[in-house]
Amino acid sequence: MANSRAVGFRSVLLGGEGLVGAAILAVFLYLALTQSILNDGDTSWHLATGKLILATRAIPHVDPFSFTFAGHAWTAHEWLAEVLMALAFGAGAWAGLTALFAAVIAITLTLLARQLLRWLPLRYVLLGLAGIAAVLAPFMLARPHVLTWPILVLWVSALIRARERHRAPPLAWAGLMIVWANLHASYLMGLAIAAAFALEALLQERDRRRVIIEWGAFGLLSAALAFVTPHGIQGFLYPLQVSGMKTLPLIQEWRSSRLPDDLLFFILLAAAAVAAILRGRELGLVRLVLLAGLALMAVLHSRHQPLFVLVSALVLPPTERRAESGGKALIWLVPVIAAAALIRSAFPETRADSGTYPARALAAIPPELRTQPVFNSYSFGGPLILNGIRPYIDGRADMYGDAFTADHNAMVLGDGAAFERAVQRFGVHWTMLQPGSPLIPVLDHDPRWKRVYADRWAVIHVRT
Repeated sequence: MANSRAVGFRSVLLGGEGLVGAAILAVFLYLALTQSILNDGDTSWHLATGKLILATRAIPHVDPFSFTFAGHAWTAHEWLAEVLMALAFGAGAWAGLTALFAAVIAITLTLLARQLLRWLPLRYVLLGLAGIAAVLAPFMLARPHVLTWPILVLWVSALIRARERHRAPPLAWAGLMIVWANLHASYLMGLAIAAAFALEALLQERDRRRVIIEWGAFGLLSAALAFVTPHGIQGFLYPLQVSGMKTLPLIQEWRSSRLPDDLLFFILLAAAAVAAILRGRELGLVRLVLLAGLALMAVLHSRHQPLFVLVSALVLPPTERRAESGGKALIWLVPVIAAAALIRSAFPETRADSGTYPARALAAIPPELRTQPVFNSYSFGGPLILNGIRPYIDGRADMYGDAFTADHNAMVLGDGAAFERAVQRFGVHWTMLQPGSPLIPVLDHDPRWKRVYADRWAVIHVRT
């Protein structure tokens, strides 16, 4: 018996699923051994928030970081993700943080591969995973949204399996909403997707009474559990308030998808459109509308590209043609990835200089400046917070609001009059800007300001 199991395990490793597993582990190793996953300024303030929560054992409801909005109401809606980030950082510093997110991304691809192997031949699974990983690559960052990717795949897979059985998902699946709602605001999309599958069941099933009872119970329980957060109704309304901000296009992740920056996304979008046309009758109107809506969201705001890619990868394959393997053996990847993440965390490394974390510039700031009001580039707010310096602004644009964020953007673009007003209002004593900011030459030519530090990542001026 033991020998037959060993032979079976070897056949898995050397067979098709072994190739899929090797590809996923290669993605994990690349992300865990490089610092590309840290290439975002918001990572730092998320990490600082998690540290604060662990230190105070309380979730902040007012701004504890900036000097411009100190004490202003703030919804720390991603608190659970931030705590997980702080715990990973405590275990292995930056290496621990990269290991956590690399593992989550690898597990997401594993769950996706297991589902695709139910329907598609190996070559299509490998090709699909490569395309999906390429589109997801710009979003593979140490930020809360990544921690929801495995939940999204599990959630949509559960909905698809429920429709295959002509039943609603077991009520236990609704429990995912408690975790999702405390990790990231994208849980609202999970509820919307579940509503779409419930509508499909109502239109296609003969026993509509059973559909209303079963899917209604699942939907109501899921929505109720989404309120199990420290923020109550405000946490539920928060995503809607953020999406209505007028200054969202100023933030990189909220920009519209465009060519040539998002070429791979548009290629995958075109492939998805072709697949949807070919399978239109089998997919049904509801799923087609769902995919069209997600595609529109992804085109309007690039941050929704992962949502569209992951959902369409699960919805589009022909479920009536089952592959011989269901991908069950891929479950061995999960403990392997977890063990690899623990090993990676045991070898901490120094954070390298980058445009989102100017390590040498931060170290060069004199002690007497650290307590003085600073005017900083938007992406430098997080690193300043993590280094104990109160910023002018950071990645929490939802808290700062449209007017303040737009005014800051105008100053960075060289509006000297607006900058002078900010100096007088807040007593700004020094600046830390990204090279290339039009405000830098303005300060260079103003005798009241002196450049005291500059490298390829940051420029610092002090008011004389």
